[in-house]
Amino acid sequence: MSRSAALKHRASDSPVGTFVVVLALYSGLGFATLYRMFGSAIPTLGAILYAWAPMVSAGVTVWLLDESVRDWLGQLRNLRAGIHWYLVGIAIMMLGTEAETIVAVLLGADVVVPYAPVSDYVFTFGVTLFLAGAVEELGWRGFLQPRLQRRFGALHASVAIGAVWGLWHVPMILTGTGDFTVFWEYMLNATVMSVILGWLYNNTEGALPVVMVAHASHNMPRIADAAGDVPAVFDSLSGDAVFYLLCASVIALYAGAQTLTRDGSLPDIPGQLDKRLPGGQTQAE
Repeated sequence: MSRSAALKHRASDSPVGTFVVVLALYSGLGFATLYRMFGSAIPTLGAILYAWAPMVSAGVTVWLLDESVRDWLGQLRNLRAGIHWYLVGIAIMMLGTEAETIVAVLLGADVVVPYAPVSDYVFTFGVTLFLAGAVEELGWRGFLQPRLQRRFGALHASVAIGAVWGLWHVPMILTGTGDFTVFWEYMLNATVMSVILGWLYNNTEGALPVVMVAHASHNMPRIADAAGDVPAVFDSLSGDAVFYLLCASVIALYAGAQTLTRDGSLPDIPGQLDKRLPGGQTQAE
């Protein structure tokens, strides 16, 4: 058996394991190279290349599985999910970002608008959506979510993906590329956000652009800031973590942990064109 055939055989035995191995190799080697070249001052381009790790890992794994890379990438063309899903995703992420300011204003604090120049919002959203953070979704939701949830259920799959997602960010965050406060709170935030994004993915039948727009919305600067101290409760847990935890809890209770959808359906596994059965279902792995 050739080396290529052996790799493909191992990948077919454990697609998710193969993804994790490729992710660890790409991320580890990439980060080590960037750190050796730039130290802790890793430039934006380096951070973007690191952000491609989940996408590259998913693409390599799909290829090793002899599945359709074109079909997997075809998720990016699934734009017609209904404008309301885009708006819901944007609203949840932006309300989470503004949660502390909203509470402070309701309690009588003055507000400063805008928090940053308009150009900062446009630039950050565009870079995140087309080049950086949002392209991670080709790996997290576009590869892991549909495979893990068929075996473990959508909620458990989302929580597991959130844990991997959070840990994967840590090396770059420790160099100053991103925000990092308390580790456990950061991991909680990543986990509950993963549930929200998994819910969006499943309810739009795998419309990855909806998830990517929501992801990019979360990465934008705050719109407003309260002039004065925010409530002391946010010293223990940030407003966005509280809001996302509330949203994830409501989603799990309302839609059900097994699929995170009211109708009990799950999207097809992208790439498995040859495994699809009559009626649009896919074979279990």
